[in-house]
Amino acid sequence: MTLDSDRDEFRVGDMAPLYEAAARAALSAGVRLELGTRYVGRRGDVYTLDGPHGRRQVRARYVVGADGARSRVARDLALDRNDHLLVGAEEVFTVPGASEPPAFHCVLDPSLAPGYLAWVVNDGRHAHVGVAGYAHRFPHGLRRAMERFVRTAPGLAGVERPGDVERRGGPIPVGGLLRRISCPRGLLVGDAAGAVSPLTAGGLDPCLRLSDHAADVLDEALRSGQASVLDHYDGAALRASFRGRLALRQGLAQVRTPIAATAAFALLRTPVGRAAARRVLFGDRSFPTPAGPAAVSPLPARPGAR
Repeated sequence: MTLDSDRDEFRVGDMAPLYEAAARAALSAGVRLELGTRYVGRRGDVYTLDGPHGRRQVRARYVVGADGARSRVARDLALDRNDHLLVGAEEVFTVPGASEPPAFHCVLDPSLAPGYLAWVVNDGRHAHVGVAGYAHRFPHGLRRAMERFVRTAPGLAGVERPGDVERRGGPIPVGGLLRRISCPRGLLVGDAAGAVSPLTAGGLDPCLRLSDHAADVLDEALRSGQASVLDHYDGAALRASFRGRLALRQGLAQVRTPIAATAAFALLRTPVGRAAARRVLFGDRSFPTPAGPAAVSPLPARPGAR
């Protein structure tokens, strides 16, 4: 089934340049950047880091957990943690002289991607080919599913896969924004906070939006000297906007056989089904605008499937 939008819909993150640009901006603002360093744990307001020169301890008024779907910071601050996870893998490679127009191909096949989908994004410069699903439901494991899909992936006709391929993988939280994502000692952002679409598993846009809100809240807390300002960083208030997508996530999780997927497609091809699919893929508001005393200024709406 083909769906066309009247506007550009999907932004594909070229992550290495994004990381480099963010690092330059942070350094210019006075941030001390330490690469190859991980968070180990906390005791009071003392935090242990493990880096190239061994372990050391630092003191901090607030800590921000941006450490992924299985956040250690969330554990140590007694905040909510993700318990509804997919696992995914993706290959990214250059597409030289692509002749096909940019497209986002989604493949619903429970034997290949149980509870989610396989995808190909060919933007005319790079191809992103991936598979994700519930870890315990892959018949022969994620690696085998990825190998199988790469051989038959749509949208890459005439494209020769180069030897230099970037590979990514890891857990994807799809349980919606967590309720308790802040406390007087710090807060969570990105995957650690569950800021990922429960249905489409798009995380880049929600991560940036929630991080803007976090920066404003922390700025006010530091300027006022009042840790209570972090109460405005409330996941429960924002989570209400994800009810529909959480319900759809539960529905997609129940599609367990190719026969069920075929039946679902029969419904999607109806006028009502196509309208629903367009709303999911092309609708605005991928992440709600936070409200409250420390809210960020309203941001322009962005498509909801990123």
